[in-house]
Order: sequence, then C-alpha cells, then structure tokens
Amino acid sequence: MNSKTVMADRRFLWLLLAAALVLLAALLPAQARPASRPAIYDPGADVKAQISAAVKRAGAEERNILLMFGGNWCPWCHRLHELFAADAAIRKVLNERYFVLLVDVGEKPGQPLNQDLVDLYRVKGFGYPALAVLDKGGKLLCAQSTGVLEKGKGHDPAKILAFLTLQIGE
Repeated sequence: MNSKTVMADRRFLWLLLAAALVLLAALLPAQARPASRPAIYDPGADVKAQISAAVKRAGAEERNILLMFGGNWCPWCHRLHELFAADAAIRKVLNERYFVLLVDVGEKPGQPLNQDLVDLYRVKGFGYPALAVLDKGGKLLCAQSTGVLEKGKGHDPAKILAFLTLQIGE
C-alpha cells in the first residue's frame, strides 16, 4: 500500500466514526425523553359555555368554580393536575366544593387560545398553570399564580389545600 491509500483509508474510518457519533447523539435524546403525557386540556372546548354551565350548577350546589389555565405542553400543569387527583384531602375539597375547569391557552406562538379569558380573569403574565376562583355566581374571587404554591419540583399539597380552603371560607 502506498501512503495515499493509507491516508484515504484513515480518512474514511474517521468519517465513518464521526457519522456513527452523530447518529448516536441524535438517538440518545429521543430515548432519554420521558413518555408523553396524556392531554388534559381540550383545545376545542367551548370554555365560555363550560363556565356558564358551571355557574348554573354552582349556584344550586353552593360550590365555587376553579379555572386552571395552562396547556398540554406545560409540565407544571400536569403536575398540579396529578396532585389534584392523588392527594386525598385536595381531591375531597375539589369534589365537594368546586367545579374544576381546565382552560387551554394554546400551544402555538401567535395562535393563543382563550386569551380573552386570560385577560378577564386576570391571570395574564402569571405563567402556567394559573388559577382563578369564581364564586357560585361567576364573580372572580381570586387570581393566583401557582409559583408561590410550589415546593421543589412540584406543588406543595399543604399550600394548595390552604389556598382552596381559604377561597371557600374554611
């Protein structure tokens, strides 16, 4: 073999190695990604109609309405939604004293959903999830950023429960 052939073989091996590393780097993040979570927000929902129906029922049943603004893309929204289901005390208060509605704010920049409700219920600029509590007549009682209700990589059950009970006067 002459030196040109050896150099060409080495170059080929380096290119092959580089291609293998690029391929490996492309595959690893895909495997490291957590499984996608089920959609909890319905972008096609008529939230105004849902709120109107909830107000009618809330008056008859002496309940408040909890609006949780966010999106399916939001990991903190999923965490809070999971806490609502997993914590027995929170679940009890929600089931007995609230109607919970999830308000999708959209996923695509420049194509927001329900921004009129974000403005109306004063959660603009809060980050997500954001909460708004309406009384049985549909009047806004409280708009709350959930950042202050966090603890570590989730929401603090004691803070969430305190927030919910405060809004119902208990």
